[in-house]
Amino acid sequence: MKLRKTVITGVTAVAATLTVAAAPASAADTAYNTRTSYLTAAPTAAMDTSCTTRSIGLASGTYNWHLNIGGNVSSPRSTYLAAGTYTWTTCLDPQNGYYDMYSTLDKAGSGPAAIASSFRLSPSGTYTWGSAVDPKF
Repeated sequence: MKLRKTVITGVTAVAATLTVAAAPASAADTAYNTRTSYLTAAPTAAMDTSCTTRSIGLASGTYNWHLNIGGNVSSPRSTYLAAGTYTWTTCLDPQNGYYDMYSTLDKAGSGPAAIASSFRLSPSGTYTWGSAVDPKF
């Protein structure tokens, strides 16, 4: 019996430690605007553009912003963004044999910030695609 009680106490201590480690997200966490879709490895320009949009509140600071599709990631763009609420849109535009992807962050009263890249896929399949902003402060 004593062994069983000791094991339960040990499990409780581990659970308490895990709870402390799982702190709430902070303002400096990477944010994502993504969508999951079936994508062909042979897109054509006649196919429809797909977009995902969300609203996001950002603190003032410099962010690394990149596009991604599956494990393929664009070079990050370093950009300064003023504090405020932004409309964040990321679109995937099929072309003949590849995809153009672009993203905008638009804050009322300011011109939108934008990033763009192109991606080729192989094989066809279900991919998570979108963009991420990573605060550097």
